[in-house]
Amino acid sequence: MKFSKGDKVRILREVIGSHPVGTVGVVANVNPSFVWPIEVEANGVGSPYQEDELERLVIPTHLPVVPEGVSPDDLADYLTRFVNAARSRVLGVGAEQYATGERQLFETLTPAQLIDMAREEAQDLAVYAAMMDIRLARLGEALKAKGIADA
Repeated sequence: MKFSKGDKVRILREVIGSHPVGTVGVVANVNPSFVWPIEVEANGVGSPYQEDELERLVIPTHLPVVPEGVSPDDLADYLTRFVNAARSRVLGVGAEQYATGERQLFETLTPAQLIDMAREEAQDLAVYAAMMDIRLARLGEALKAKGIADA
Protein backbone atom coordinates (compact mmCIF):
# COMPACT_ATOMS: atom_id res chain seq x y z
CA MET A 1 0.00 0.00 0.00
CA LYS A 2 1.59 3.27 -1.11
CA PHE A 3 -0.63 5.55 0.98
CA SER A 4 -0.49 6.15 4.72
CA LYS A 5 -2.72 7.93 7.19
CA GLY A 6 -1.98 11.65 7.07
CA ASP A 7 -0.79 11.71 3.44
CA LYS A 8 -2.01 14.69 1.46
CA VAL A 9 -3.64 13.49 -1.78
CA ARG A 10 -5.41 14.79 -4.86
CA ILE A 11 -8.43 12.91 -6.19
CA LEU A 12 -7.91 11.75 -9.78
CA ARG A 13 -11.21 10.01 -10.46
CA GLU A 14 -14.65 10.88 -9.22
CA VAL A 15 -16.60 8.01 -7.74
CA ILE A 16 -20.38 8.35 -7.33
CA GLY A 17 -21.02 10.32 -4.17
CA SER A 18 -17.37 11.26 -3.69
CA HIS A 19 -15.32 14.42 -4.01
CA PRO A 20 -14.83 16.08 -7.43
CA VAL A 21 -11.69 15.38 -9.45
CA GLY A 22 -8.89 17.67 -8.33
CA THR A 23 -10.06 17.90 -4.72
CA VAL A 24 -7.18 17.83 -2.25
CA GLY A 25 -7.69 15.90 0.96
CA VAL A 26 -5.93 13.90 3.65
CA VAL A 27 -5.85 10.13 4.05
CA ALA A 28 -7.92 9.52 7.17
CA ASN A 29 -7.69 5.72 7.25
CA VAL A 30 -6.19 2.81 5.31
CA ASN A 31 -7.75 -0.67 5.47
CA PRO A 32 -6.26 -3.04 2.84
CA SER A 33 -9.06 -5.59 3.35
CA PHE A 34 -11.71 -3.22 1.91
CA VAL A 35 -12.52 -2.90 -1.80
CA TRP A 36 -11.90 0.85 -1.48
CA PRO A 37 -9.17 0.75 1.14
CA ILE A 38 -8.26 4.41 1.42
CA GLU A 39 -10.56 6.85 3.18
CA VAL A 40 -9.87 10.44 2.21
CA GLU A 41 -11.26 13.36 4.15
CA ALA A 42 -11.77 16.64 2.34
CA ASN A 43 -13.94 19.59 3.30
CA GLY A 44 -15.05 17.70 6.41
CA VAL A 45 -16.38 14.69 4.47
CA GLY A 46 -14.74 11.26 4.16
CA SER A 47 -14.98 9.10 1.03
CA PRO A 48 -13.39 5.75 0.13
CA TYR A 49 -10.96 5.35 -2.80
CA GLN A 50 -8.67 2.86 -4.46
CA GLU A 51 -4.97 3.60 -4.93
CA ASP A 52 -5.28 4.41 -8.65
CA GLU A 53 -7.89 7.08 -7.89
CA LEU A 54 -5.45 9.15 -5.83
CA GLU A 55 -2.19 11.03 -6.27
CA ARG A 56 0.04 11.66 -3.25
CA LEU A 57 1.10 15.30 -2.98
CA VAL A 58 4.59 15.91 -1.73
CA ILE A 59 4.62 19.16 0.18
CA PRO A 60 8.22 20.28 0.56
CA THR A 61 9.55 21.54 3.81
CA HIS A 62 11.45 24.81 3.91
CA LEU A 63 14.38 25.06 1.60
CA PRO A 64 17.78 24.42 3.19
CA VAL A 65 19.97 27.29 4.31
CA VAL A 66 22.34 28.27 1.53
CA PRO A 67 25.98 28.56 2.66
CA GLU A 68 27.97 31.67 1.85
CA GLY A 69 29.82 31.89 -1.44
CA VAL A 70 26.81 31.66 -3.74
CA SER A 71 27.74 31.37 -7.40
CA PRO A 72 25.36 32.34 -10.22
CA ASP A 73 24.72 28.59 -10.79
CA ASP A 74 23.97 28.13 -7.06
CA LEU A 75 21.55 31.06 -7.14
CA ALA A 76 19.85 29.70 -10.28
CA ASP A 77 19.51 26.25 -8.67
CA TYR A 78 18.04 27.82 -5.53
CA LEU A 79 15.61 29.81 -7.67
CA THR A 80 14.47 26.58 -9.35
CA ARG A 81 13.87 24.91 -5.97
CA PHE A 82 12.09 28.05 -4.72
CA VAL A 83 9.74 28.08 -7.72
CA ASN A 84 9.12 24.33 -7.35
CA ALA A 85 8.20 24.89 -3.70
CA ALA A 86 5.79 27.64 -4.78
CA ARG A 87 4.36 25.24 -7.40
CA SER A 88 3.77 22.65 -4.67
CA ARG A 89 1.90 25.27 -2.65
CA VAL A 90 -0.34 25.97 -5.66
CA LEU A 91 -1.06 22.26 -6.01
CA GLY A 92 -1.47 21.72 -2.26
CA VAL A 93 -2.87 24.39 0.05
CA GLY A 94 -3.60 26.67 -2.91
CA ALA A 95 -5.76 24.00 -4.52
CA GLU A 96 -7.64 23.58 -1.24
CA GLN A 97 -8.29 27.30 -0.93
CA TYR A 98 -8.66 28.50 -4.52
CA ALA A 99 -9.65 25.62 -6.80
CA THR A 100 -13.36 25.71 -7.62
CA GLY A 101 -14.01 22.60 -9.67
CA GLU A 102 -12.81 23.18 -13.22
CA ARG A 103 -11.22 26.58 -12.63
CA GLN A 104 -9.35 28.69 -10.14
CA LEU A 105 -11.04 31.27 -7.95
CA PHE A 106 -9.12 34.15 -9.58
CA GLU A 107 -10.73 33.27 -12.94
CA THR A 108 -14.18 34.02 -11.58
CA LEU A 109 -13.30 37.27 -9.82
CA THR A 110 -14.22 40.63 -11.24
CA PRO A 111 -11.27 42.98 -11.84
CA ALA A 112 -12.30 44.91 -8.72
CA GLN A 113 -12.32 41.70 -6.62
CA LEU A 114 -8.92 40.69 -8.00
CA ILE A 115 -7.48 44.12 -7.12
CA ASP A 116 -8.93 43.84 -3.60
CA MET A 117 -7.41 40.37 -3.16
CA ALA A 118 -4.01 41.57 -4.42
CA ARG A 119 -4.11 44.56 -2.07
CA GLU A 120 -4.89 42.24 0.86
CA GLU A 121 -1.88 40.09 -0.12
CA ALA A 122 0.29 43.23 -0.25
CA GLN A 123 -0.85 44.09 3.28
CA ASP A 124 -0.01 40.52 4.37
CA LEU A 125 3.50 40.98 2.96
CA ALA A 126 3.87 44.16 5.01
CA VAL A 127 2.79 42.31 8.16
CA TYR A 128 5.31 39.51 7.49
CA ALA A 129 8.03 42.11 6.89
CA ALA A 130 7.23 43.79 10.23
CA MET A 131 7.20 40.44 12.08
CA MET A 132 10.54 39.53 10.49
CA ASP A 133 12.01 42.92 11.45
CA ILE A 134 10.96 42.39 15.08
CA ARG A 135 12.57 38.93 15.17
CA LEU A 136 15.75 40.12 13.41
CA ALA A 137 16.08 43.02 15.85
CA ARG A 138 15.75 40.60 18.78
CA LEU A 139 18.28 38.25 17.19
CA GLY A 140 20.70 41.16 16.68
CA GLU A 141 20.34 42.17 20.35
CA ALA A 142 20.88 38.59 21.50
CA LEU A 143 24.04 38.31 19.40
CA LYS A 144 25.33 41.62 20.81
CA ALA A 145 24.62 40.40 24.35
CA LYS A 146 26.75 37.32 23.61
CA GLY A 147 29.58 39.50 22.25
CA ILE A 148 28.93 38.65 18.62
CA ALA A 149 28.21 42.18 17.47
CA ASP A 150 29.45 41.73 13.90
CA ALA A 151 27.76 38.39 13.17
